[in-house]
Amino acid sequence: DPVRGRYLVEHVAMCVECHSDRDSSGTIVPAERFKGGPLPPGPVWAVGWPMRAPRNAGLPGYTDDEARRLLMQGAISRNGQQLRPPMPRFRMTLQDANDVIAFLRSVP
Repeated sequence: DPVRGRYLVEHVAMCVECHSDRDSSGTIVPAERFKGGPLPPGPVWAVGWPMRAPRNAGLPGYTDDEARRLLMQGAISRNGQQLRPPMPRFRMTLQDANDVIAFLRSVP
């Protein structure tokens, strides 16, 4: 259900916060929602902290099975490796993951 998926993405998992660009006042730019955005600097001890969150609108490069694994098994990427912080280690249910996928696939 993409409607439920939108709720999960925007109000529970908060994907919109990192995967969207912001204007100079820090407000998310509506036209840039889920198209990726710069990440704030990580803690001084963080190694390999990415500079930018990738686009997740449409889930480019991910099959549904790969996206389910990412959302259900702790942020495992499509190549089978752990994604770097600050990506949360989600442990979603199958239904939640399917709803998130349905919503993100619908985002242009």
